Amino acid sequence: MSRLEEGFDKKFADFYDEVEDSDEMPLLDMLETIKNRYTDFEYVDEGGIKAIKTCRDLKTGRIVAMASLKNDASDLEKEAFLREARLTATLQHPNIIPMHDLGLKGRHPWFTMKFISGSSLEQILKEIQEGKSFQHSDLSDRLDVFIKVCDAIAYAHSRGVLHLDIKPDNIQISEYGDVLLCDWGLAKVMASVCDEDLLEYYSFNPKDTHLTLDGVIKGTPGYMAPEQTPLVKNKKGVHTDIFSLGCVLYKILTFQKPFRGKDLDEIMTKTANCDFRKPSEIDSSIPLSLEAVCLKAMSMDPKERYVSVVNLQRDILNYRNGFATRAENATLVKLMSLWFKRHKAMSLAVSLLVLISLFTAFFAVNNLKLEKINALQLAEKLSLEKEFHVKMGKDAAPRFFNRAQIAYNTFNFDDAVNFCDSAVELDPSLKEAWSLKGLLHLIYQEFDMAIQAFHKGGQSPKLLNLSEDFLKIKAKDENELPLNQLVNLFRQTMDEGLLELAGSLIHYTAYSEMPVEKRIEYCKAFLIAHNKKTLERYYKGQKINFIYDAESRHLDVSNNRWMHTALILQNFPALSANLSHTGINNFICFRNQPLQYLDVSHTEIIELHTLENDDLRELNLAHTGVVNLVKLNQLSIRKLNVSHTAIRSLAVFQGFKGLDELIIHEGQFKLEALKAYLPETEIIVVP
Repeated sequence: MSRLEEGFDKKFADFYDEVEDSDEMPLLDMLETIKNRYTDFEYVDEGGIKAIKTCRDLKTGRIVAMASLKNDASDLEKEAFLREARLTATLQHPNIIPMHDLGLKGRHPWFTMKFISGSSLEQILKEIQEGKSFQHSDLSDRLDVFIKVCDAIAYAHSRGVLHLDIKPDNIQISEYGDVLLCDWGLAKVMASVCDEDLLEYYSFNPKDTHLTLDGVIKGTPGYMAPEQTPLVKNKKGVHTDIFSLGCVLYKILTFQKPFRGKDLDEIMTKTANCDFRKPSEIDSSIPLSLEAVCLKAMSMDPKERYVSVVNLQRDILNYRNGFATRAENATLVKLMSLWFKRHKAMSLAVSLLVLISLFTAFFAVNNLKLEKINALQLAEKLSLEKEFHVKMGKDAAPRFFNRAQIAYNTFNFDDAVNFCDSAVELDPSLKEAWSLKGLLHLIYQEFDMAIQAFHKGGQSPKLLNLSEDFLKIKAKDENELPLNQLVNLFRQTMDEGLLELAGSLIHYTAYSEMPVEKRIEYCKAFLIAHNKKTLERYYKGQKINFIYDAESRHLDVSNNRWMHTALILQNFPALSANLSHTGINNFICFRNQPLQYLDVSHTEIIELHTLENDDLRELNLAHTGVVNLVKLNQLSIRKLNVSHTAIRSLAVFQGFKGLDELIIHEGQFKLEALKAYLPETEIIVVP
């Protein structure tokens, strides 16, 4: 028994004894007085931006696992974390980790789930290989685990949810044999097949890039499908999870990852090309039937993989029960051999002539059965397809288009594309959906696909012409548009009055994953292009000041007086920024920046309602038009400069907590009154 369980049992025994000796109502009294429901935290593990601890739930008395984000998590990461929790809670299956509770501590989210006392499949396989454990050392036992994982994934797919991070580390096995699939952080909802209540999670999916919010590859190298790598441009779907299941089966058979290399680039290249050794080349004792199943699931072409997880699972069961797997295309000799193994007593008792007769009869009947099963399966498939099309027919297309518009308006471009795809698939005559789809492909600089969509939409001649012009520059959609041409595209959209498209291009570029050196070059080019008229009219010949120190993560774009808009700076990885002596008039350009220090003095800013940087600790508003500081009550500002602003009323500081330093100018406030209002704050007076 683990230390945690021993501690829990002792506490439970003490509690039981107290109840026996008391004439009061201890449970009622206890539940009424609980303020902090979770106590006795103990560290378990962490990864990326998430940490796992065990704790005691005082309301139920059980030990649970609590997942929480690290303190430096951004709002986008918090939103993704909460989506994972809500989505996991909707998946109720014996082999999927159950979620118990969800909440916020301040602005830091957490959720609790079942605590599994046991090991991951990864740990078990490692211990078997090192000879330290005999648990699941028998292949049949490991296949039992795999079959249960297949059950969980098949259920998730039936609900319209992809896991996209299936690996032995995410498969937990309790000391009593319970198998649970964990970590749905990369899960994706398939809009066209999911339940109605899951559509809300789809519409808020994070951008479907190959990187997570913290810049890590989406998925686990060694268990990813080719379409999950940046090297293969292909949609993810049921086939993606099937490939990862094949990788897990590969590890179960060989105790090795299918894709290995000296560095991440080599692993990604091998994954993209499906370059791996056959299991039998690693261990010749591996049954060829199982190898065939593994290779089919891990086919390079998604169309050659199993159509469903159920089909993959059925082949594993066929092997377990002594039948040939469909993946191996067994010969008649192999089928006869398997039959003999399943019917040893009969084969010894009957003469060769009778055996031949029986075999003949068996295969005839078996073929009839197979034909009957195939016919029933086909009928079932047709029935399901008919039911699906009735449910999600042409009338449903406008609903998907509406969701596409909402996603587009909130800059969730990947969601918008997927909703448009579903809309035009359900109703190919829906021109509005084709036009929006074309616009989205244009934003992605996929000009060929944009042209095809615009032709079917027939409503956007300007956008069509623009796409045709740039198709001459970039003929293949999978290629990257050079920076100078991307800037030219942006300028043309501005010149032709396509301001909505121009804004979308900036947002897409700003939120695209790229090395910081490349981001700096993009920012410089877009800042100049976006402020071109002001720069040429009033500041001709002036060069841009743009300095970024990667070590301190300080961004200095100050003294660019011609710069009135800086939207391209969104998502810049700066911890501190100086945009003083510029023409910016709001805080939108700082969105999704992990800023702790910000200087916007001597700018045209007059309000704070667009300030969304929760980690901000120091803010310089000197020589701005700001008059209201209510927004700062939501932040944890430690140092604030409001000198030479129109702020004169002490009331603006109502609700301020933890302000260590306040800078004002001479005569701005009565010093004694201000000190009485902010007794713990150091007041600095400047001329």
